[in-house]
Amino acid sequence: MIPPIFNPSSYFFNPHSLTYFISGILIAAEGVFTFSQNKKSILNSSFALLTISSGIWLTGISFIYSSLYEPIAFAWSRYYTWLGIIFITPAVYLFSVSWEGAPTLRKRKKFIYFIFATCFTFYLFGILSTYLVEGLWSYPWGFYPKAGVLEAPFIMWFYILMVLSFENLIRSYKKETIPIRKKQTKFIIIAFVLGFMGSVDFLPNYGVPLYAFGAIFALMFTTIIAYSIVNYRLMEIETVIHKTIAWFLTNAALVVPLVALLYFTKDWCVRLGTYGAWSYLGAVLLCFLFFVKTFQPKVDNFFQKGKVYIETTLNKFTDELIHLRGLEEVVNKITDTIVETIHVNRVTLLLCNDRTKKLVTVGSARDPLETRIELDLKNPFLQWLSENDRIINRRFIEIDPEIEPIRTQAKEYFQKLEAATCIPLVLNEKLIGLVNLGQKTNLKSLSALEYQFLNRLKNQTTIAISNSLVYDRVEEMVKIRTEELVQTQQQLIQAEKLATVGTLAGGVAHEINNPLAAILTNAQMLMMTIEDEDDKESLKLIEEATKRCRSIIQKLMAYSRKPLGVREITEVDLEEVLNNMVAFLSYQLKQENIRIILEKERPPFILKGCQNELEQVLTNLILNAKDAIKHTKSLGDIHITLSKSENEITIKVKDEGSGISKEHIQKVFDPFFTTKDVGKGTGLGLSICQSIIEQHKGTIKAESQPGQGATFIINLPIL
Repeated sequence: MIPPIFNPSSYFFNPHSLTYFISGILIAAEGVFTFSQNKKSILNSSFALLTISSGIWLTGISFIYSSLYEPIAFAWSRYYTWLGIIFITPAVYLFSVSWEGAPTLRKRKKFIYFIFATCFTFYLFGILSTYLVEGLWSYPWGFYPKAGVLEAPFIMWFYILMVLSFENLIRSYKKETIPIRKKQTKFIIIAFVLGFMGSVDFLPNYGVPLYAFGAIFALMFTTIIAYSIVNYRLMEIETVIHKTIAWFLTNAALVVPLVALLYFTKDWCVRLGTYGAWSYLGAVLLCFLFFVKTFQPKVDNFFQKGKVYIETTLNKFTDELIHLRGLEEVVNKITDTIVETIHVNRVTLLLCNDRTKKLVTVGSARDPLETRIELDLKNPFLQWLSENDRIINRRFIEIDPEIEPIRTQAKEYFQKLEAATCIPLVLNEKLIGLVNLGQKTNLKSLSALEYQFLNRLKNQTTIAISNSLVYDRVEEMVKIRTEELVQTQQQLIQAEKLATVGTLAGGVAHEINNPLAAILTNAQMLMMTIEDEDDKESLKLIEEATKRCRSIIQKLMAYSRKPLGVREITEVDLEEVLNNMVAFLSYQLKQENIRIILEKERPPFILKGCQNELEQVLTNLILNAKDAIKHTKSLGDIHITLSKSENEITIKVKDEGSGISKEHIQKVFDPFFTTKDVGKGTGLGLSICQSIIEQHKGTIKAESQPGQGATFIINLPIL
């Protein structure tokens, strides 16, 4: 009678099964651990399904090898081992699609259901018939299942799914732009390639006496995945709590080859005799000890990778901060360092504005908030942060008794900033900023090592931001002072230019005025004596040109404050001056379809000055207004307003022209500046007007909006 399948007496110790059993337990344990880190992740769940299925396959082979009786081995093969084999490739495909992302997963959902249903159908055929396993082979290393008629179609299905899975992973690798993610994908591909090589175990099913090495490839797969988890945070798994597991896996990779070597050379070792055998064992152990001594420090350092990585990151962060000056550079460096180390979905930074006494969000590439947020420093939660200066996590708000007085404000703050963790930046008991972290991308909480990292980063960040704020303020002050110096220099140059023009005008005017008078007098005398019309026409041209030159000289003399005549200072009634000017110019302007509209307040408008000079100013402004209107349209109005206050009289002359551009309005009173065509203006009219008004202790300025005309405003002191 054959003992029951779960009776230990049905089995014997078969060293060939040891590697399969160890590999199966390790790979299944790795899958369970991965699933426990994030039960909500389809990626972690699919990896767990893959590794548990592989564990069932591997441990099933070990039970078959160790079975004493063929019916027991046959039962293990049909009901247990094939359960693992059949669901390996669907799990691999699901993992590869999940690795590409949620959009691809949704797109392939129906096909995933189909392949799982197909594999379940294969399993039903396996347990209800002999179509998958029709018997057993007996090899020197133990029993092995004999292939049924459905195994060949299944193997074809197996390889098709593996090829599709590799296609998904390779496509992900090519499209990936994030370096750490690209490395993770590369190690996953390498691990799956090695694991896939274990599929050669199907050859003994067809009577090929090939010793099965599938467990070795499974162990390599397990080791590479463990390495990727520790070194590259594969599947965003925390590395601190699984140090012991990874240490065991890596050391198993050292011990298993040694055990296998001793086992396969035991017969040869016995033939060496006692002395030879002991010598051989001693040599193997020495080589192993040398290998372990060389490799073990690297293993230990490897398992401290998380801590070493954080230390390296902090040192690099400190070194790079030294070379950063501007606030924008510092903010980007801080946010990039946090995201790449902690893997959070957002980093929002608020800085204190000394002028408004508010915290204001500072934009960065890692901050997805679309609205600008301002917080008053008098907020109780912000005051509490300033006093306590410690990192606060959103999860602890409800249970931390110290936050009880400001719990409501704290909740509002975290909700408004969409934050999971708040890091205050306090310098000399003053809150200068806040760093807010979003949720980690793997939805897990911050580990103790990550809190330690943030606390150390917090101090360096506070100093760096404080320095950058000072640097930016100094830079801004230097910029302002530089602009003021440039403006002052321009004013000095302009003043020097004006002084030079005035001196030149005063010196040259007398030298030119006498020859001009002689030319004009002789031209007029010749015109009275010559009868030839052509000659008279030429003399008229000479007369007009001479008068024009004399007019320019007179304007230069007026600008240089050295008039040719004597200035008569009297009491002047501006209302009378305006009435005279309007009466004098109205007919001329009416011929050009331009109307003067005069508005006056209650008189009198008496001041002390030179009436001729004031008439010259008003004439110049009115004629300029006429030219501005005619430049854009055929008719228009000139509005003149006369008003007074307690101390001064104001005259406004407004036209309906095209206006003066911003770049020109600052230059309209500069000598020789004109926007008129060549020959239609000397550019001295407004500069002379300014000179006359300043001699009368008054001011003149221009206001304009492009397209809305220009207004010249004169303010003169009342007598």
